[in-house]
Amino acid sequence: MAEAAPVPDSFITVRSTLPCFPLPLISERPWVTTERLLIRPLAASDLEALHELRTQPEVMIWTSAGKPDSSLDETKVKLDCFLTPEGNNKSFNYAICFKEDPSKLIGIGGCHNCSSSLGWPELGYMFRKEAWGQGIATEFLKAWLPLWNALPREVVGVKCDERTLRGGDGVYENKEEVVEERLMALTTDENGKSQNILKKCGFEHFLTWKAREARPSVHGGEVVWVDLPSFRYFPGRN
Repeated sequence: MAEAAPVPDSFITVRSTLPCFPLPLISERPWVTTERLLIRPLAASDLEALHELRTQPEVMIWTSAGKPDSSLDETKVKLDCFLTPEGNNKSFNYAICFKEDPSKLIGIGGCHNCSSSLGWPELGYMFRKEAWGQGIATEFLKAWLPLWNALPREVVGVKCDERTLRGGDGVYENKEEVVEERLMALTTDENGKSQNILKKCGFEHFLTWKAREARPSVHGGEVVWVDLPSFRYFPGRN
């Protein structure tokens, strides 16, 4: 059964590790290749390809926006959020390309929010519909997670939803000690494929909660209640 949505005013503060801030500059972030992919830092030149991605309704239905971008300017605002000095310090997102065409973005993924709705950093990814069903998301995530794990860490106070500390047996981690660092990933109840990808890459389901999200309709858009299965990953275990 879905539980209540997170309430930031009720969050607790625990001591844990997180990547050191400021995060590495985009120009200094490493490039990674896999069997089929080139995973590289985002660039201003990715705007048109990102706009193509963000105007595919089949892709955007799974996002918090719930609908395609209405203009290139709207997409530019999204991209600029990751490229500005301030955005650089709040995200660890990468462009995902096929190796044979490294200038053409087919997806974007990584940590897009270092303080999510549950308090901890949050992972997200999206791919052009033409790339679905080929194992691309799993291949990307298995290459990106070591980049995240390799970032220098420091012990800090983390304001989070207490339920993120709840184990599968219902027992909570000791809040008086330094708790294990978490990385969050949120899905929707209907997106079983994304849930399977996360499980393959070491994430575990720990909470489902209800949220109000925008969805397209014949009237242009509406806000509906959806169930959000939430997953967590422990960088210190990998």
